[in-house]
Amino acid sequence: MGNNSWIKPGASRDAQREAKRQAVLQAGACLFNDQGYEQTSLEDIAAVLNITKRTIYYYVQSKEDILFGCHLLGLEFLRETMQQSQDEALRVVDRIALLIRGYCAWVSTDLGATLAMVREHSLSPERRHALRASKAEVDFHLRGLITQGVAEGSLRPCDARLVAAAVFGALNWIPHWNRVPDPVPQGEIAEQILQLVLSGMTAQN
Repeated sequence: MGNNSWIKPGASRDAQREAKRQAVLQAGACLFNDQGYEQTSLEDIAAVLNITKRTIYYYVQSKEDILFGCHLLGLEFLRETMQQSQDEALRVVDRIALLIRGYCAWVSTDLGATLAMVREHSLSPERRHALRASKAEVDFHLRGLITQGVAEGSLRPCDARLVAAAVFGALNWIPHWNRVPDPVPQGEIAEQILQLVLSGMTAQN
């Protein structure tokens, strides 16, 4: 392939192919975020990987396919975070904190940032619908946690829809201002956002 760093000794053919496909997605995500989806060509992605444009077609069908693959791969990580925050043995505020920390870590990666930085109209209507459905899962999950916290008295009465919108608005803006030579560590950002959110939401005893 012209890029030996992709080769994993001992890996099966399917594993090799998947590793190379993910390398294409990672390279595409980085370029989409840095220079814009419309301004990035398959030739640009191939050049980063030191392969030919023709080689890319062994792993993806189009530039849109790369973008959608980035979203799907990133959302896999986010679903793991959602699953962790569903642990009912934890307090609601701790489950909210898990979700916010996980989302902050995710949106600070190239794959996660594409969801915040690349506009949905770049996708076909079918893929746009699927993406919105996946994003809605996360939104409704946070709303549900907030609603539960209000009902049990650990959180102040509030409009869960508006609070969730404010939280995700702040989180989704991170890659717009923090993709700089000396970025603020994502863990520090998460803790600051958590402090602001929870200090305003937590009920006073």
